Amino acid sequence: MKHPVLLLLAATLSAFSARAQWSANPGQNLAIRDVAGTSEVTPRISPAPNGGTWVAWFETVATTNYQMRLQLLDANGRAQLGAAGLLVSNNPQSSALYRYDLKTDNLGNAILAFQDTRSGGNQCVAYKISPTGQQLWGANGIPLLDAAATSGLSPAIGITAGNNVVIGWNASGTASATRGTKAVPLVKYSPAGVAMWTAPVAIEAPSRRFSRPSIVSVPASEDVVVQYVEETGSGQGVSTTYAQRYNASGAPVWTAPVRVSDKTIGFAAFPEITPDGSGGFFALLNSGNPANANLGDMYAQRVLADGSLPWGATGTEILAGTATARIGGSLQYVAARNEVWAVVNELNSTQSNSGFTVQRLAAATGAVQLGTGGAPVQALGTSYYSAQSLRDTGTGLIIVYTENLNAAGTTQALWAAKVNYQGQSAFPTGSGFIMLSSVASGKQNYATLPYANNQLVTVWADQRVDSGIYAQSIGDNGALGVLAARGAVEARPLALSSNPGTAPALHLSLPHPQLLTVQVRDLTGRLVHQQAAPATGEAVVLLAAPELAAGVYFVETTVAGQPWRGRWVKP
Repeated sequence: MKHPVLLLLAATLSAFSARAQWSANPGQNLAIRDVAGTSEVTPRISPAPNGGTWVAWFETVATTNYQMRLQLLDANGRAQLGAAGLLVSNNPQSSALYRYDLKTDNLGNAILAFQDTRSGGNQCVAYKISPTGQQLWGANGIPLLDAAATSGLSPAIGITAGNNVVIGWNASGTASATRGTKAVPLVKYSPAGVAMWTAPVAIEAPSRRFSRPSIVSVPASEDVVVQYVEETGSGQGVSTTYAQRYNASGAPVWTAPVRVSDKTIGFAAFPEITPDGSGGFFALLNSGNPANANLGDMYAQRVLADGSLPWGATGTEILAGTATARIGGSLQYVAARNEVWAVVNELNSTQSNSGFTVQRLAAATGAVQLGTGGAPVQALGTSYYSAQSLRDTGTGLIIVYTENLNAAGTTQALWAAKVNYQGQSAFPTGSGFIMLSSVASGKQNYATLPYANNQLVTVWADQRVDSGIYAQSIGDNGALGVLAARGAVEARPLALSSNPGTAPALHLSLPHPQLLTVQVRDLTGRLVHQQAAPATGEAVVLLAAPELAAGVYFVETTVAGQPWRGRWVKP
């Protein structure tokens, strides 16, 4: 005769396995948050432990204009921080929203930096949140202040090898003997939120305006490389990108800042940068065509960790010629092949037709590999196709793109295409194009994670109700709603001792060093505790969850893609 408790446990495990949230229907995408009468806007995403996804957004409220919220999805799309997500900050906001940043630290915590008006004008603030929703830097975060500035906007985050956090932002104020009206302050905090520099390190100069930082960490080092922009006017092709490397103390490493490219960019453009894994980066720059300055053009450039420019002072024009204007796209470094890939949006002369093309570049030299015209993926058409992201899957590259569904361009569908490493269509079935969202609605603010756990996750703001946040996953073969458990390896039994016990030890065998994330769920499948720590070899991990009441829990972790699961009785 089966014991009734065992029957309950078996039924709960079965229900737990069936609670996956990713949708296989492009007309029913996963709603992260969409409440009628409330606007959820400007999502940002970052990879979370075990194939999960951190998602941040601003949400309207009557008294403060906007509040900042955060959600953690597991690999199957299940919300871990309640249906409404975690309320990070309810401090007052400006009626206008600006760029902000979300990164994941080396232990899986979310680092979130944005601006609010708690002190009058816009000032930046940083928060650190654990996967269980704990505010690790306090309920009000850490204000990011620069004594010489009256306003702070658009923070950018970098995580060092020691899990410290470097943040830079746009600081505006009155010109002085040391700076112009705009500068980029940099601050550094320890994992505990303690300032590691006595004052911000400022990128500044008299009569010059600097803004829009991006930060790349240098492996096995506390150094960071900061790319930033010097503003020199308004309009197209008037601003210049620079980079400088800073050591653990905030001192510049290179003799002088490096001009990333002699091609200038628009006064409001944010260059896209992609780390090269060695402390340098690749940059995607929107500039002018060398044969016709009235046509937009796209360039790629590489900056090494020593400040050198192996692709020359200009970089590489990704597509040649004057038949189309090239505006926007995405960059991807395929480390396993040492190749750089770009997808570029193209417009006809009247900007009435749009399509996109991919190009492969040699990482060492920047030389184009698919001819000067690249490999067209979606030909120019009146539906106005526009590539939003490009991600490597290990067998090719998936492009997430939009199609306008009406002449005014106010409603879009979301699609995916895949190319192999020769630039040829690679989805195995159908036309080679897979619809991610068929709902005819206004869509914007797209963000796509790196490919992980056999799926690619894209998040966007959607107007299907009023304004909400939606997500969709797609597999390498084009299947929607791919679950982490699909094709899944059966979970190995996880040994815990002593069990029953208040703080049992987990015994695991790791073939390679990894950041091990341990999750504890109650009998309903709700995540109630999570902890992370580096581990290697024959590892013993102590499970410390004093906040949990006595009861029966499921403990799970993943080692090199292999799930381990056990049952824990806490007396």
